Amino acid sequence: MWHKIGKAIFFVTLWAAIVAYTIYCSILVRRHHREQVVERLAIEIVDSTASKQLINSQRVREMLFEQGIATINTPVGLVDTKAIKETICSHGFVDDVDIYASYSGTLHISINQRTPIMRLLVDGYNLYITADGFVFRAPEQSALYVPVVTGSYRPQFDPLFEGELSSVLSSLRAAAADSVAIIEKSAESIKARETYWKERRKAIRDSSVKRSVRKEWSVERSKMLKYADGHIRNCRRELKQIEAKQAAVLERLEGTEREFNDFLELIRFMESIGKDRFLSAEVVQTVASKSSDNSIWLSLIPRSGNHRIEMGWLENCKQKIERLKLFYDKVAVTAGWESYKTVNLNFTDQIVCTYNEE
Repeated sequence: MWHKIGKAIFFVTLWAAIVAYTIYCSILVRRHHREQVVERLAIEIVDSTASKQLINSQRVREMLFEQGIATINTPVGLVDTKAIKETICSHGFVDDVDIYASYSGTLHISINQRTPIMRLLVDGYNLYITADGFVFRAPEQSALYVPVVTGSYRPQFDPLFEGELSSVLSSLRAAAADSVAIIEKSAESIKARETYWKERRKAIRDSSVKRSVRKEWSVERSKMLKYADGHIRNCRRELKQIEAKQAAVLERLEGTEREFNDFLELIRFMESIGKDRFLSAEVVQTVASKSSDNSIWLSLIPRSGNHRIEMGWLENCKQKIERLKLFYDKVAVTAGWESYKTVNLNFTDQIVCTYNEE
């Protein structure tokens, strides 16, 4: 029994000593944290290479200086890490920032860049877009090689927009819903007027007068009924106009969603270009424009030869790419890279080429 009691006392004492030592160490660490100053900054750009860099350590230092955020020779406990993170993350190309101070007084800032799969370089737009649909403006002096989209195409968001593409569609839907709500409110008001004049007309028809004034009343009632009927016709005409406005709003929203889905298809297509070793090296740029029904029409400018590849609409892109590779493997190598002016893939199961007459 005494053996068990002694063993229990030993373990209690041991754990008490461990807890006390832990508390003592944490007190020393906190004291050191208060007294230790930042002696150097260690800035790491995660996944940064010579061809994949949107920011560098020097630019991070400049950003902190511009915002007046103290680091070097500042006590570690007084460094505003929240302000540092907010400043760096305010740039759309930054995905996340991890900040911590080492015991030796080094402030570590680890920056995760977003990984774009395409660059939109059309009129007024200079944006990078990631595979999951995040849009951010191209930073100055950025060095990143990704497939480029040029041409007359304009997306449904502002050139200065940064953020999730899904938020663009959400705001467009919200705007359409607000318009429909306003229209429905107007319709309710018109229906209330129509109901009033229908009840008024019924009251006039159901009214009775003395025989002595019946003739005069008949003439007056006829005028009043025509007046009421005129108001009812106006209400019905206004309701038809309201219905047309509502249909137009919904039709525009449907077109907007179709165009938005087209843009998502463009992103997926550009991602497939970037992943394909041959196409990523061969396709210099993708030219995007809108057809008469606002669908996206694509043309590819290759590095080899002097021809233009008409991809056409974004339907069946996978099959079109297979036909394009077949053209390069079987036709271009025998006929010569300079033989054709255009290579049109926008036909089912065939490639239509025009010769270069020069």
